[in-house]
This record gives sequence, C-alpha cells and structure tokens, in this order.
Amino acid sequence: MNRLIVAIIAIFTLQFTMPVASPQATTDITVHYTALGDSLAAGINEQGELGPSYTDYLAQQIEASGLSVSFNKGFTYPGYTTVDVLADLQENVVKSVYNTAGEQDTLLSIADGIAGADVLTISAGANDVLKHVQKDEAGQLAVDAMSVLQEVGTIAANYDAIFAEIEKYNKQADVIVMGYYNPFPHLEGDVQQQLDLLISTMDRTVKQVVEEHGGVFVEVNTIIAQNPQAYLPNPQNIHLSAAGYKVVSEEIYKSHVANRHVEDLEQELKYFKDTEAHWAKEYIQFVAGAGIMNGYADDTFKPNQHMTRVQLVSVLSRTFDWHALGDVPFVDVASYAEVTQSEVTAAYEAGIVKGYEGYLKPKEPITRAQLASMLLRAYEHEVEEVYVPSITAPFTDIAGYNADTQRAITFLYEYELAQGVSATQFSPASPLTRAQAAKILTNVYAE
Repeated sequence: MNRLIVAIIAIFTLQFTMPVASPQATTDITVHYTALGDSLAAGINEQGELGPSYTDYLAQQIEASGLSVSFNKGFTYPGYTTVDVLADLQENVVKSVYNTAGEQDTLLSIADGIAGADVLTISAGANDVLKHVQKDEAGQLAVDAMSVLQEVGTIAANYDAIFAEIEKYNKQADVIVMGYYNPFPHLEGDVQQQLDLLISTMDRTVKQVVEEHGGVFVEVNTIIAQNPQAYLPNPQNIHLSAAGYKVVSEEIYKSHVANRHVEDLEQELKYFKDTEAHWAKEYIQFVAGAGIMNGYADDTFKPNQHMTRVQLVSVLSRTFDWHALGDVPFVDVASYAEVTQSEVTAAYEAGIVKGYEGYLKPKEPITRAQLASMLLRAYEHEVEEVYVPSITAPFTDIAGYNADTQRAITFLYEYELAQGVSATQFSPASPLTRAQAAKILTNVYAE
C-alpha cells in the first residue's frame, strides 16, 4: 500500500473535510449501510431515550468523507439478543426503513437490506449475558460465572449462524461487529476483575467466529474505559452517551475504511489538467481525493494560486472538529456563509487565529510564517502541551521574527512537515500557494 493510500486512511479516520471556500467535491460512489442489533445499534442513550447511535454517526462520517451513503437501522431494536437477530434473519422480517432522518414510510425485508449492503454492522450479545448479571438491593453486583460462560458459547454459536444467514444473501459486504464494554465502571471492589474477565472472554470468543467468516471485530472496551464519566455518565443506566457512541463510531470507521473502499477512494482521487507535470501532483491528488481541498469547475486546481486566511482557518477548524460557542469575533467575515463564520469562530476560540483588532482580513494570502504559527497552535491545543524545540532550525531568514514564530517554523522543520525553499531559507513572508498547502497538509495528516 503506497503512502498516498495510507494517508487517505489516516485522514478519513480523523474526519478531515474540505474548506468551505472551495467548490463541493462530488463522487459517484454510494455506500449502502445496514445496521442490525440491540439498543446500542438503535441508539438508546444514558437517559434511556432513543437518539443517535454509533450507527447514525458512522453513516454521517461516511457521508462527510465525500461518499454518498444509503443508511438503514430499521433492523435494530432495544433488548435484542443474538437469538433475536438470528430469528429475524431466518424469518426474513419486514420493517420500516429508519435512517438519520427518522422512520420512513418505506418497508424493507431484512434479506433485501442485506443483499444490497456494502457495509453491515452488528451489536448483539450483551443482552444475552446481562440476564446472568444481577444487582442486589445494596447495589452490589452478582455474576453467575458458570451461566455466563455457557452463554458466551451460545452467543458464539449464534454469531456463526448469523453469518451463515447473511452469506446466503450477500458474500461481498463488510460485516463489522461491535465488541463489548464494561457497563458498570462505577462499581467498586472485586467485581471489576470479574467484569474484565467477562468482557475479554466475550471479545475473544466472538472475535474468533467473526474473523473466521471474514468479518471485522472492533474492540471498544479500552476506549470506553478511558473516560467512563463522559461515555457512561449515568450509574443507573448501562447505555452510552452521545460522546460514547461517537468514539465507538470512530473506532468502527477506522476498520471500515481500512477494510473497504480504499481502492474506490484511490480511483476517486481527482486529477486536474493543470497539475499533470506539477511537482505537487501527488499531494494535490491526496488532498483533493480526501476532500480537504478541491479544484474548480473547469477541472483545474490552480496550484500556484495563493491560499487565503479564511480558507486555511476553515480547513483547520474542520480538520480538528472544533465547534463554536459564541459569536463571530471579526467584523469582516459577517458577509460569509454562516458555517464559515462558525468555523472562524471555533478557530478563534481554540486560540488558533488572533486577527487584527477585530478584523480577520479573510481575503489576504496566508504567509508561510502565519501557517507555521497556526499549525503549532493547533498542535498545542490538541495535545495540551507546549512544544519545546529539540533542534535549531537552519533558516537564517527567520532571525528577525519573534520567538514564537521562530518556534513555530522550527516545529514544522523538526517534524518534517515543511521544508525551506533552500537549505538556509524558509521564506517566511512569502504567500503560501495552494500546492504548498497541499504538501504540508498531506504531511501533517499522514503523521
């Protein structure tokens, strides 16, 4: 797999999207996605209410990547066990299509839903086991270990039969199974050791069956355990919050992109008539194919045209998924689209762009020094650490800049995100071209 495709996988994983200032990219690829399973697939949240699930967020991520998506979670239902999923398949149930817009008037059989799917996700098995895990009046957990072990074997057998049913209708789809997590992280004592053993046993056993059928098993216990206060905030409810569903969808998305559509994405990389002989051709193909930057209606990229300040701010805000809390702070972006204003505001609130006494100067070209400063601020904001250079950049033409700008340029050089125009010249005051931006962004996202 070449570096370009590796970079595509990395960038889709982090949900990188295009700048608003560029025309919207289009694609003929449609991903048909069908979800099966229990309340986690349906979207029951920590308050016991139906809302967006990891399935909804996964559909949105696929769409945000520049691909079209046809999504249905009508075959999910709270309380479902692997027995219920298998019965639906064997009986070929007919249910209403349910997507991110809610329940639709269209009816669809599960056989037809599977037959037309490129991607199938399943979450089932937790309800099978939970009947053997009980809380007493004091809130203590009692685990019937022998019954649980027997149930895990039954779950594995049911998954084997579920895959066999799916393969009757579709042998080409990616079947991605969500792993299990500890639903009781708030409890104290030895019970946590029992739960850890239970989750690892379920993951290991089901994963083996899934992979024997060529499916993808996505373990999620570790990521949920990293922040149970955010992902499982209600001690009285075992369901994930929106934040929890989002991190699960991100884990599944990694497997989805790495497992399928990489060849399709490679084919979809945009070729522009003015970049065939350009030194940045590969970088331009990457950022265009990934939807970070786009060309123009005349099939050109204009690689030597300057990037504007508002374009770069928009790219960074969307790249790192920043969201605005307040109103736009710059008077000279008031005429821009609302989404662009929001992205500018989010970048300002993250400390990435400072402006000039209430003005962004959105149409001005971004300089190479300004780019360095913004990227360093973005890095420090994301990792919550201050970058301390371990080397000295070799550029003699940055001596007149303040310490922060020199540190930012050194950051790009040390991490090999950008080079100078020569061994000793960075050309900090020069405007950043679209080609240069494409190369630097590719290097950033491929790290």
